[in-house]
Amino acid sequence: MTDPTKREIERELEALKRLFGESDTDSDADTDAEVTVEWRVPASPDPADEGMTYEPETETITYALWRKQQACLDALESGDYDIVAFLGGYGTGKTVFGARWLLAKALAHPESCFLALGKTFEEARESTFKKLFAQLPGDNTVVDPERSPVVTEYTKSERRLTLTNGTVIVLGSADKPDRYDGAEFGGIWLDEPSYYNADLHDLLATLDGRLRGVDGPKVMCWTLTGNGFNDAWKILEQRQKANDEPLKHSIRVIRASTLENPYLEPEVRASQKRKYGDTDRAAQALHGGFAAATGLVYSAFNRETHVIPHAEAAERVVDDWRVYGYDSGWNDPRVVLELGKTSFDQLVVVDAFHETGVHTEDAIDWLADRPFGVIYSEHKPAHIDKFERAGFDATTAVKDIDEGIAEVRKRLEADGNLEISTELRPKKRTVRVPIMGLPDSPRSRSRRFRSDSTETDTEESDSDSSETDTGEPAVGLLVSERCQELIREFYSYKADHVGAPNAADHCLDALRYAVMGVATPEQ
Repeated sequence: MTDPTKREIERELEALKRLFGESDTDSDADTDAEVTVEWRVPASPDPADEGMTYEPETETITYALWRKQQACLDALESGDYDIVAFLGGYGTGKTVFGARWLLAKALAHPESCFLALGKTFEEARESTFKKLFAQLPGDNTVVDPERSPVVTEYTKSERRLTLTNGTVIVLGSADKPDRYDGAEFGGIWLDEPSYYNADLHDLLATLDGRLRGVDGPKVMCWTLTGNGFNDAWKILEQRQKANDEPLKHSIRVIRASTLENPYLEPEVRASQKRKYGDTDRAAQALHGGFAAATGLVYSAFNRETHVIPHAEAAERVVDDWRVYGYDSGWNDPRVVLELGKTSFDQLVVVDAFHETGVHTEDAIDWLADRPFGVIYSEHKPAHIDKFERAGFDATTAVKDIDEGIAEVRKRLEADGNLEISTELRPKKRTVRVPIMGLPDSPRSRSRRFRSDSTETDTEESDSDSSETDTGEPAVGLLVSERCQELIREFYSYKADHVGAPNAADHCLDALRYAVMGVATPEQ
């Protein structure tokens, strides 16, 4: 049996006083008491400084900031924005700032309600909420928040932290957004939303409707490190909805570099720079940017190697050969990918239909003026029937995920292109040679390309089509730069997303269907 906390003893004493009519909860002294929060930016921050002090006599909490945190606070206080994002590298004080901001706003608005949101409750309990409790004044508040003089009650089962001014902080998770239907909040803090498995656009729409009904600044504070070109990137950088339409939100992004945080010890900053400074993760890990996520399923995919201008994609494919991959959706995007092949048997994703809230008939309309080819569809018999009634050759795709991923990976490799269809391969193929007197451009010297310039016809040779005329290896899959959703998925699709119901993989599914159809045409 554990000893009761000071707060528990005080509550029991207050209950006894009420029982005997001696309660002093309505006294002028308690009514007038307010906990205030002040902010300071030290001229010479000390890494050993915890950045928080509390004066019991005046009930004043003082939090220290560094200049990027101050810039984020200024943006939040301005009232000009719907979302203020503190986008920083590792160790920039993102979560600490978000927790302090939420507590400051909750303490400034009595009898209100605020929301702290993590990825899942289990994960947030060990990171987001632990940091939140650590910013409470008092001893050992991480273990027991009720030890804080500004907390009345922590109800673990209901995931609620009640402050002395009557305001409640709800401890939430992004994996259960419907839990907040009907709730009203004065402000919302999202910690590491770039790592949420939930559709961030849907979550944003849900939370938008919850900022009402109670006192507070009615703003969202996002604290995050980038995690690939995912929903967070699309919202904060592209300012786009899931369907690519412009977002109407007013958004401010404050970028913070690990190397500039004065509260990190110099040796820690030096270590982070050594580990990430010369890597492709530097923008994300150090400087508050976005880069390809780690643990990607298609780690071989690279914009420089696999993405080409749309005009070039259309020019390189032969005219009389196409296949299509189809992935259905309503709330999720409905996707059709158009794939052609080059005279060297490379597959090229030429174009994409990617729309949310549309019907199969809309995809059929998009296909109407495109070259004829087999449509490899996910197992949706009614949709396949509609394609066939419209005159298309549609068939159920091979849906084995592991096999499909392996086949796409093979295509992404140099020498990864495979023989596609001998009966459709032209007897003559185009070989590009440099224009006399003009050097090859860097693009034409890339391993994905042949030489760049005029065309000559040569007889079909018996040489391996996986090499250029100079013996240079070529990748087996190219993507038109027009297919931005597919490119984005390549850069964000991680191993733990495979098979997950909320994964942003609709273009990649359609690609997998088409690639497997090419590899196993008899099926």
